[in-house]
Amino acid sequence: MRIFVFIGIVFIFQACGTKQEGAQSPKQKTAYSQATSSLQRLDPHSSPLFAAHEKVPAKDFNINLLNGQSFRLSDQKGKVMLLNIWATWCPPCREETPELEALYKKYKNKGLIILGVSVDKQGESVVRPFIKKYHVTYPIYIDKSGKVMSKYGPTMGIPTTYIIDKRGDLRYFTVGALTKKELEPRIKKLLNETG
Repeated sequence: MRIFVFIGIVFIFQACGTKQEGAQSPKQKTAYSQATSSLQRLDPHSSPLFAAHEKVPAKDFNINLLNGQSFRLSDQKGKVMLLNIWATWCPPCREETPELEALYKKYKNKGLIILGVSVDKQGESVVRPFIKKYHVTYPIYIDKSGKVMSKYGPTMGIPTTYIIDKRGDLRYFTVGALTKKELEPRIKKLLNETG
């Protein structure tokens, strides 16, 4: 996770519950410029995805999903996983949900798993209506106890997304809303890798 700490800092202004760009110090602006200058952005309307520069195994967890099924991260080896931390009250989260759902529908039978981790304190009373409204079919977990956040948080803002490859290594990270156009080429490449 240490390789993503710097990256998380440069996204202070791009997600819910964080400072705006104008509030950044000159040092933060310089760090952001340096970090993003080396990126190949595919969609200017998406948050950029930062690639890991070294292999870092994703931290394992075992949870019970909203649908009652159990889910262990380490059981997903051989598949590509997008771990998305979000909340119903977050405008960028609402913006990216249809994009994630479209990606999931297209690639779920090819080995893509999207796990939505809600940090809504109100729990099911707000998450279930959100799922219905946005026609979400990918697995959802409500992290009331902080089980996932204790391993992947605290985040600099939401949505926060981690992409994990077939071997269980973290490959990409971002804070802020993603688009299908930004995600799809990376997902396709990871799905084509041998596990």
